This record gives sequence, structure tokens and C-alpha cells, in this order.
Amino acid sequence: MDIYGAIFSPYCARVALTARFKGIKLNFKPTPGGGYKSPEYLKLNPLGKVPALKDGKTVIYESGVIVEYLEAKKKKKPVVPKKAKAAAEARMIAAVIGEYVHGAVGKLFPLMGPNPDKAALTAVFADIDKYLDIAEQVIAAKPFAAGAKFTIADIYALPALQFASLFMPVFGVAKPLGARKKLNAYMTKAKKHKVMGSVMKDMDDSFKAWQKSRAG
Repeated sequence: MDIYGAIFSPYCARVALTARFKGIKLNFKPTPGGGYKSPEYLKLNPLGKVPALKDGKTVIYESGVIVEYLEAKKKKKPVVPKKAKAAAEARMIAAVIGEYVHGAVGKLFPLMGPNPDKAALTAVFADIDKYLDIAEQVIAAKPFAAGAKFTIADIYALPALQFASLFMPVFGVAKPLGARKKLNAYMTKAKKHKVMGSVMKDMDDSFKAWQKSRAG
């Protein structure tokens, strides 16, 4: 299977994390035509976003759909708990961190540059803090996001928190997760996990390459 996009994007990273956990080989490839708005790439994904997955003649886009596709494709090592309550709790954690935390952090992109709007920055960081506080409440971190087993909660939570940890220092935030004990403990344990740690490292390397390309 081929995936188009850069792994430092949490949307791409959650697909990579799913595939690696399940033992599915995934090849990262640059977007054809030199960018995700190119005519060549738009033939794969008319939304002009990453990632897009190509499995033989099948092309799928939207990371959540791809994650569900991989879950159905290889039923061994499921990431969605069987029991309704456990599944709902895992998906809730995934939503809080994967959508709300990352959504708030993503609002920093338009503010990059030498003279960002200070009022806008203050408002964005207030949102980030609010959602990180909620993430601290809902995450189990025992040792995984939803408890003792790796689940879909980790697939969404880890990439979002790692991206925040990489991107917020660009704006001078030395400790993106602050003093939130559970979030920090979760990331420390994740780094030591074979699969989760490999995704964190690849996100770090990819992010540094992206920064270098912007500087150049």
C-alpha cells in the first residue's frame, strides 16, 4: 500500500500508526505533481488534502476512513474495543485529542511569520490550554490512552500530542504539555513503545525536514 503525504502531519501519522500496529506494510510517497493541490494529486484526492491511500486500484482519502479501512482489512490486532462502553470511551479520547487539541494547535499555522497577531496568538493558546486540560481529564495513560491496551484512542491521541510537542516550540512554548502529569507520562511511555516510538521519531525527523525546507 502507498500513502501520500508527510508523516509529521497527524492525519498521516495516525494512518502510519494503525498500519504499523497491525503489521501492514505502508510506503510513504511524495504527492505527485509536487504538491497536494497539483492536478496529478487531485486525481487521487479531489479534496486536495493528505493523506490518500492507494491499495492496488483502490484509492481512499480522509484519515479516519483509511484507519477504518485498515481495521477491516486486517482483523487481527483490532484497535476498536468490542464492548460498547470501552469502544465509546476510546473514541471519546480520540475525538477530544485528535480533533479538538489538534484543531486548536492547527490554528497556529496562519500565524506563522515574523510579526504574528499577538491577540490572535493569545486566543489560540487559550483554546489549546482549554483542550489540553480536557485531554488531561479523559486520557487514562495506564499506559495507553484508554487503559491497558492499544486502541483507536492512541491512533488519534499520539500523533496530535506529538505534533503539538513539535510545533508549539516554534512559537516559543518550551513545554507544550505544561505540567499535565498524565499527558506527560503518556508521551514518555509512548516513546519507549516499539511501534508508537517509531512513529514519534519519524514525525520528529519529518518535521525537521519540513522546517529545513521552509528555511531554505
